[in-house]
Amino acid sequence: MERYGAMNMLQSPNLRQAIKDANESGRCLLGSVLGIPSVANAKILAAMPDTDFVWVDAEHTPYSPTLLSEVVHTLKFYSHGKTIPMVRVPNHSHEWIAWALDAGAGGIVLPHTETVEQVQAAIAAARFPPHGHRSFPPFVVIFGLQDTAPEGKTWLDVASEHCAVIPQIESLKGVENLEAIMQVPGVDAIMVGPGDLMLDIGVGKEAEIAAAHARIEALAKKYNMPLVSAAFEHQVEEKYKKGYRMLATAMDVWILSAGVQKNIASAREVCEKARREIQGEENGGANGHANGSANGHANGHGNGHANGEADGAANGAAAAPAAVEAQQ
Repeated sequence: MERYGAMNMLQSPNLRQAIKDANESGRCLLGSVLGIPSVANAKILAAMPDTDFVWVDAEHTPYSPTLLSEVVHTLKFYSHGKTIPMVRVPNHSHEWIAWALDAGAGGIVLPHTETVEQVQAAIAAARFPPHGHRSFPPFVVIFGLQDTAPEGKTWLDVASEHCAVIPQIESLKGVENLEAIMQVPGVDAIMVGPGDLMLDIGVGKEAEIAAAHARIEALAKKYNMPLVSAAFEHQVEEKYKKGYRMLATAMDVWILSAGVQKNIASAREVCEKARREIQGEENGGANGHANGSANGHANGHGNGHANGEADGAANGAAAAPAAVEAQQ
């Protein structure tokens, strides 16, 4: 992903081109989700090799604008520009879009997108004039460093060209308007939110839910629009075949949870096995001692009784002639 980097690390990398190239070549961009809002956690994910992108989820986790900026910077610098940060903003406000892009994110995900008007407004907020109305960031840009650009372009042009805009479809209304949404200039991919889509349609309405996903996938094929989603390992092949070209397959919260449970369960099993072995050895030793004592006592008693009878018989036999002589 280094080839999609900007001229310096403070500028947004070219996620738009990365998505386009993956879609045209049939490749799939693979990444992780930063669900724990932490710079320390961002360092770990940034250090992972072969990670194309990290999806920073600012919708469902309590980010401040400052923490969001620090996390985006961390992902870029600790990966040496090899991993592109992508931010799911908490809403469509121009403030959050600006904060994510001013920090250097390569793209934004727009949750709960339902209309063309929402998409057009978000794209305008993500582009500098004349392509939009993103505000000039006077306290963010470092002149002489962050304002570098290829010949014939300004850094403002580069910022507008590089930023990917990805509407997320999470409702039946969004599905109904999806064909028009896909045709809005500046839409780079469509993220599907299966959880909220299921809730909006109705839990248990499997046929309707399947039909909604089928419509999304059919429209994506019709308009050659790459799809984006999270995916468990067993879902990757199926999603890829259905047109998903950007998959987040490693989610920090779930990996941490599964890893802790697995390691604790494994350690508990080892300790329990060792406990049974130790108890077995102790019980074996105690039983051996008890059996030895019992056998020794029984043998001693038996031998003493037998010896006593033998001695008595012998003494009796010896005394008999003497008694006869005395009587005579």
